Amino acid sequence: MKIRHAAPAPTLVLALVLVLVLVLVLDPAPAPAAAQQPGTVFGRVVDSATGDPVPGAAARVLGTVLIAFADDSGRFELRGVPAGARRLAVERMGYAPRQLEVEVPAGGRAELEIALEPRAVALGGVVASVTKRELSVGDAPVSVSVMEEAEVTQRVPATAADAVAYAPAVQFVGAQVNIRGSSGYSRGTGSRVLLLMDGVPANAGDSGSLNWDVIPLTEIERVEVVKSAGSALYGTSALGGVINVVTARPPERPISRIRLRGGFYDDPPHREWIWSNQTLGYWSAELSHGRRLGAFNLWLRGGAGIDDGYQENGDLDRANVAARLGWSDAEDELALFGSWAQEKHGEALTWCTRGQCDDPRQLAYQPLKVAIDALDDRTVSDKARSHLTHRRRWSDRFSSFERISVGWNDWSTDFGDTRIGAETYVWGGELKTDWQAASWLLLTLGGEGAYTDVDADLFGKHDLTDLALYAQAELPLTSWLTLTGGLRRDIRLVDGGSLGDPWSEELSPRAGLLVLPDARTRLRASIGEGFRAPSVAELFTETVVSGFRVVPNPELRPEHSLAGELGIQRYVASWLALDVAGFFYEFDDLIEADTTLAETGAIEIQFDNLPEASILGVEAIARLSFLDDRLQGQASYTYLHTEETDTATRETQPLAYRPEHLLTASASLILGNLEIGLDYRFASAFERVQVYTDERIDPRVDMRVLDARLAYRIGRQLIRFIVDNATNYGYSTIERNMEPIRRYTVALELEF
Repeated sequence: MKIRHAAPAPTLVLALVLVLVLVLVLDPAPAPAAAQQPGTVFGRVVDSATGDPVPGAAARVLGTVLIAFADDSGRFELRGVPAGARRLAVERMGYAPRQLEVEVPAGGRAELEIALEPRAVALGGVVASVTKRELSVGDAPVSVSVMEEAEVTQRVPATAADAVAYAPAVQFVGAQVNIRGSSGYSRGTGSRVLLLMDGVPANAGDSGSLNWDVIPLTEIERVEVVKSAGSALYGTSALGGVINVVTARPPERPISRIRLRGGFYDDPPHREWIWSNQTLGYWSAELSHGRRLGAFNLWLRGGAGIDDGYQENGDLDRANVAARLGWSDAEDELALFGSWAQEKHGEALTWCTRGQCDDPRQLAYQPLKVAIDALDDRTVSDKARSHLTHRRRWSDRFSSFERISVGWNDWSTDFGDTRIGAETYVWGGELKTDWQAASWLLLTLGGEGAYTDVDADLFGKHDLTDLALYAQAELPLTSWLTLTGGLRRDIRLVDGGSLGDPWSEELSPRAGLLVLPDARTRLRASIGEGFRAPSVAELFTETVVSGFRVVPNPELRPEHSLAGELGIQRYVASWLALDVAGFFYEFDDLIEADTTLAETGAIEIQFDNLPEASILGVEAIARLSFLDDRLQGQASYTYLHTEETDTATRETQPLAYRPEHLLTASASLILGNLEIGLDYRFASAFERVQVYTDERIDPRVDMRVLDARLAYRIGRQLIRFIVDNATNYGYSTIERNMEPIRRYTVALELEF
């Protein structure tokens, strides 16, 4: 099978040509600087209230690509700065952004101390996933949400997925993550979101699903959520966005952490749904240790947990270990990471209906019970991954990055008299260079490859080879206008195909611009193409499980999108910051599960291509702070208008499993060592689903989840109390699957 992607959209080609012409014929740097030696800007960033250093603060020379980040002592150094009067922009999440003038002597050194004013509402932070290098969130040409360590851990998540679920414009449908409605639900056999860990792809090789359990939860520095097509840099799976989990490095002093978490589930919202006369609980323990030994740094982590589950057959046993060894000096940084995780859990594909389970009341359905013939369904999965990365700074103008990685998944599910499973290996590698051709031009060039070997009962033995080359240019035309352009070429070979006759070849361009009218405002615009090649599971799965018959489709084509957005970020006042964006996706050959009822009465599912589909939306985020930052809040609203078009009749219908309205809100009140918080998530009921479509039998309801949290700090120790789904609201995101009911959690976080 050979599929070739259509020519890129004309608007994208024109945009990229414009960027290249500007690179070749323009030199935005002032003419006198050509005859002068560049200088160095050395600075220290401190908190204006306390005088403490502000590590991680971003300092950028406007009108150039020069950027540096403050170290643990708040110090930064910018080399190769064009001589003369320059404007420096400095920002950090939690501080008001600031711009200042600095006179850079030719061949000399300018030193300054910069005081940033603490402001809880200020948007900012470091992000590495937009351009494959670290930059400030405010300098990104696409929408990005950054969750730093405190925000990740404050809700006592079991995995990183539980924390990501609170990010703006993000919703989990079942276990599948959606960014701006791009993914819908594909029953665990494909994801339009690419998961990275420290920039290394971490999606499963057989299904393309996201492996959250191999991510070390207690050692996360930040989570980056890129809400736009990322195929121009990352290729397949990034069609709907990218999530990058960045692990933390140990601090200067040795540190050990223990996190103990335990709790129990409440009764269901209706007494008729009670299925167990026992208290259903859960617990977990995580231990980690990190230290620096000269040029070396090391952390080790291990954890285990047991969850009885809130529904029949919903129990889960989990264990994981991870380690990271790093070494660095002035020019090189080397890191070796490895992790392993195991899960053993029951399978509850759908709740039971009348006559399927032991139910004296003979209700139409029992949402917390499963059919009697599914009580022994069990899954055991093992996952491991490792990667070695190396960064080298060859000079002020040239740096390189190399990585090699391997991932292994092995799972098996016992459905009574049927046993299925799969074993998958994914080997990958990448080479990237960043070349600062001038103070006003940064070029990123790279290539990567991956080989996937799958042996599965459901879809046989197959192999995939993915090869790609990519290029990106960042071009600040003035101190207030920056253009970016990128292009990536991907080739996929299936089952030993050749480069001369690839299964698929894709071209993914992207262009963006950033406008900075003043220190408090960012305007951004971007447009780019994305694609996703179908997973092995989508192409070849053939099975019958619990009344569902899955039919293979080896003719399935890659899906493509044209995605764009226009947004503004504004620090309005000391108590308010806003981010508003309008966005769209135009899909071709979108891969969706097509559900039909066979003559035998079985439900048949086959993945197929939708000729035309689209998403049009608006996203608004507000951060607020009152009472000298003791009362803080954030609210986000996303509106989605989705359409799937029948090319024969031109009739339209909404895309399945997408809410029209999505809202998240949180508030925290800080009283000394005590913090009290509330979190709320709302998603309107889906207008369309694909399996159980009769609303008279399977009604759809809104998601309305209110969580409450309390934390008290004693020195370096912290105790937390959480009530999830405090109103005990019953709802589902996929048909006949009840989402978690109310539960109470107590957690101890010890540090020494």
